[in-house]
Amino acid sequence: MSFVQRLKIEAEDTLRYHDTVRGVLCEVELLKDKSPAATDPQAIARSIVRLCSAARLAASREQLLKVEALIAERVQLLGNRPVDFAEFEASSMKKRNIDYFVPLKPYVSEREKGVCYIAFEHRWARFVHHYRDKLEAFAKRYLLIVHPVWATPHGLINYYLPSIWPGNDPVFACVSDPHDLDTLPRQSPRHVVIPRYCSHWVNPAVYPQVPFEKKDIDIVMLANFGKYKRHFALFKALRDMPRSVKVVCIGQHNDKRTREVLLAEAAAYGVADRFELKENAPDDVVFDCMARAKVNLIMSKREGSCIAIVEAMFANTPSGMIKDAEVGSRVFINEHTGRFLTDDNLGAQLMDFIANAGKYSPRKWMLDNHHDCHGSSKVTNEVIKQEMLKRGQDWTTDLCPLHWRPNPKILRPEDLAMMQATYADIRNNVGIEMDLPKS
Repeated sequence: MSFVQRLKIEAEDTLRYHDTVRGVLCEVELLKDKSPAATDPQAIARSIVRLCSAARLAASREQLLKVEALIAERVQLLGNRPVDFAEFEASSMKKRNIDYFVPLKPYVSEREKGVCYIAFEHRWARFVHHYRDKLEAFAKRYLLIVHPVWATPHGLINYYLPSIWPGNDPVFACVSDPHDLDTLPRQSPRHVVIPRYCSHWVNPAVYPQVPFEKKDIDIVMLANFGKYKRHFALFKALRDMPRSVKVVCIGQHNDKRTREVLLAEAAAYGVADRFELKENAPDDVVFDCMARAKVNLIMSKREGSCIAIVEAMFANTPSGMIKDAEVGSRVFINEHTGRFLTDDNLGAQLMDFIANAGKYSPRKWMLDNHHDCHGSSKVTNEVIKQEMLKRGQDWTTDLCPLHWRPNPKILRPEDLAMMQATYADIRNNVGIEMDLPKS
């Protein structure tokens, strides 16, 4: 039975990422789409949702551009008419408060607006769904930075938000993958792209340092239990590795994939007793394991930027990633910070990686190249400053530095105290409810 389970897991994974399969599924989605009535905005929105599904499956640039052209037609047909996002994001729309929403600059004057950052599409959708009538008042006082979650930012809200945004200001957009630098401007001419990933906002100060000779964990893998995290690839590799290799997996349930599901997969590979599983671990445990590990792994082939890669690097632990993975943080992996791996003969590759882990210096390289929350805040500030100065606006006040752990926050306590008035302005004068800021 274990053999059948393994065969099923690996066959499904192969099909999930196979270009030919993806290309065929993309065309199937296109065939399902029918031209919606121009008088029915919700039907047009449904069509955009279906076409975005096709875009995420596209197996070539040519196929992607074909789908994007169809999406652009639907977006133009929809115009600025209201959309009921509860049909597409029902659970998220139950909440009115906007989380992952961080004001970074106060409103100064009509010629110098404040700046707010909001991460991940379902929160943008909630923002638009509940506060559509407040957007004009918000846009008169604040600029907006949005940050997509996935490596292929094709979704209804990705197109809809910039198309309905009031006024003439740009919508600033961060990225989750290098391809977003091209994709986001195609989605909307109002996008001004900020070349920063979610993983750019890691604060190096919170990660302890352990001398290599004292590291007592061989492999750490910080990943939720979702199927796309591909834990099975590590389980399969462990079959070919000595039992003395110490592995720690840290994560939490994802959708219906619980701790029990993950352990059942490990049992199918005969390695359920070969690693320690820490579920819902607090930050101090995560940081400690990261620092004590010789190498960090992420087995995903497609996701967003993957903050865990950079967290490990600031703990001075090199990271391994599957070669050609569509994961934004692959841009940080080089001879100083980690290595790329393949599924074939992975066990031998990991043993070599562990044996040579002491030769890497990921923390130094990341700091030297300013890939932390401090450097990224400066880059973001400069992009927005120069764009607004070009548009004839003023710039006398810089952004407050931002960091992620585990969600976006203002970095410095003194800035958080100063920005309380801005939170109050957005709540009381604009009418938008946000989760209260925490240090």
